[in-house]
Amino acid sequence: MPTFTTKQLDNFREAAVSLKLFSRAELTDEKDRSLIEKLYVDPLPNEQVFKTLLAPSTTLIVGRKGTGKSTVFQRVQHEIRKNKMSAISAYMDIRNVFEASQIDPGMASKAEGFDHALSPDQLHKFLLYKRFFQTLITDLRNELRSQVEQSFLGKLKQRLSGTSAEVFSGIDRVLVNLEKPDYENIGGFVKKEQKVTSSQKLGDKESVSGKVSASERGISFAAEGSIETQRADERADEEVYTQLLMRVIGVNDVLAELKKILSALGIKHLYLFLDDFSELPREAMHVLVDALISPLSRWSDFIKFKIAAYPGRVYFGSLDATKMEVVNLDMYGLYGGSGVNKMEEKAVDFVQRLVEKRIQHYCKGGSATYFNLRSASELWRSLFYASMANPRTLGHVLLYAHEANLIYGNSVGVQAVQEAAQRYYEEKIAPFFTTGRYKIAFEERSSIFSLKELLERIVSRARSIRQEGSREGGSSRSRPFSSHFYVAHEYDDLLLSLELSFFLTKYFEQSDRAGNRVSVYALNYGLCNKYQISFGRPTERREDRLYFVDRQFDYNGILREYMNENQEIKCEDCKSEFDMAMLPALKMLNMKCPSCGKGQCRVVNLSKKYGDMLEAISPELLLPDAELGIMQILFAEADTLVASQIAAELDCSGQLVGRRGKNLAERALVEREHTGSVYRYTLTHQAKAAYFSDSNEDPLSLSDAG
Repeated sequence: MPTFTTKQLDNFREAAVSLKLFSRAELTDEKDRSLIEKLYVDPLPNEQVFKTLLAPSTTLIVGRKGTGKSTVFQRVQHEIRKNKMSAISAYMDIRNVFEASQIDPGMASKAEGFDHALSPDQLHKFLLYKRFFQTLITDLRNELRSQVEQSFLGKLKQRLSGTSAEVFSGIDRVLVNLEKPDYENIGGFVKKEQKVTSSQKLGDKESVSGKVSASERGISFAAEGSIETQRADERADEEVYTQLLMRVIGVNDVLAELKKILSALGIKHLYLFLDDFSELPREAMHVLVDALISPLSRWSDFIKFKIAAYPGRVYFGSLDATKMEVVNLDMYGLYGGSGVNKMEEKAVDFVQRLVEKRIQHYCKGGSATYFNLRSASELWRSLFYASMANPRTLGHVLLYAHEANLIYGNSVGVQAVQEAAQRYYEEKIAPFFTTGRYKIAFEERSSIFSLKELLERIVSRARSIRQEGSREGGSSRSRPFSSHFYVAHEYDDLLLSLELSFFLTKYFEQSDRAGNRVSVYALNYGLCNKYQISFGRPTERREDRLYFVDRQFDYNGILREYMNENQEIKCEDCKSEFDMAMLPALKMLNMKCPSCGKGQCRVVNLSKKYGDMLEAISPELLLPDAELGIMQILFAEADTLVASQIAAELDCSGQLVGRRGKNLAERALVEREHTGSVYRYTLTHQAKAAYFSDSNEDPLSLSDAG
């Protein structure tokens, strides 16, 4: 039996923790020097991801939480600073900026005449977004000033013979002007634009009417005509709103001041790293793109945006997506260009390189010290299955293996990885449903539990395939692996939320037996271990490469049945309901209601199985997502934590946790104790009883016998 010294155990734990660090948590040594260059492992050969982000072009980097988006940002910023390139960078946690954008209650009362140009709701949104941009510009100015003072002060003095405060005085004036916008001028601007828009609406309507009269199928095309007019109206209104924000913010002034500062320093490019872009509310995301990113990208040849987003949660607006570099950090996006065997080999290699580099640095030795490498290929493959090549998930799995095996003198083998993956699923993934019932919007709660029903059907089917094979007896092939399934591409959007929550992972794309291209999904490895579902596929024969598209893994029928039973299409205005079979036709009409001609139709997820339970939840228990997340972390850790520790688990900033933690303390759901310079948070007995009394129940209610 291997034995480990205290130092060896501590070093391994440090290596595991370094992988699970959240977004901007810096990798530093004991002297606070950056380790990012030493520890960075690029998922592609020749550091292709890093080099793509380093290039002076607008880049979109897409991936689920923990895939390394912020790590690549750090690596690129480090390179810019180290090499003293003719560039400077600024990092923005967009979600934190938006959270910090509080509205001054007195602002609305000062908007004389302006409140007649916009409705009260529009005015409220306008003030919020104005504050959002104000905070964004302030943060940008502060970060640039800090970098100028630290890295370019000598150059600054040589070129300008002034202080950095004088250099940034122009941006300071822009910020001061934002505090006192000319509302009377703005009101006149809005009214003028509304008149122009009304005139354009009339012209659009007449044009579309001609199309209707020429049709032999008057009813359907009449609806289409009114819908096209409404779409034109909405686009015009959005344009007015965007121009209004740009007018108040003074984008041209900001751009001019930035260019003046950077040109004086001999800087040719400003890299703006925008993290957590997909965490913004939809409306705020649209405003950010339309009123800032898109104009600056068009007007400026020196600002290069680097935007981190989640799959399926990206808004391009007027940005030309064809001119943007797009890097996908999820497994299929990185390695799915060749066959499934090659994809798996590349992903396993990335996982092995990640682990070995961390162990080599922190433990000053090789992985053989800690891992049972008698079946090395099987071990590395199991770590790939457990993490799906997600570095943060890998860090959690290694940390759990350390706590359950290494500290007791046992090396980490395949079984230890499986058990760690199951613990990760139970403690970090499954609570999505536990806390989901307490989300504020009933529609969101119903949607989450509707997806829970879908997951239960998928898992039950995977278990039934396993049982059918077991009853047949015989060889290993008669006890099939059933962790993967395939569906038509049209169902990818339906599965996206389960994928973003790590219950599923898009594994591959290939042609099924009928020659149709389909998406192959893998169930979470820890979930499979919990419910005794064999993970993977046989590899003994050449035809095993088509195992995932065997007809028994065709789950299209399951998804169709789910949609028919749990989804409906409803008009938000007239409340008309439509059969799901009409969805393709409604999409062609941009989801405009064919009954009333003006309302927007939406697909609503219903949870019939859990509907009564959701209806019975007391409104007093409902909380925003961030606050539910804080309580879940405190419950799972069963310990007192500071804001930075909670933020590390939630992938957010400590400031956000501090603001939301104060709200929870006021509701007596957490104890908030000030110790030294930080607050410490503990879940109260009241919160445990109200939100986690049934935490030991199985999160999935499965229909099979198991």
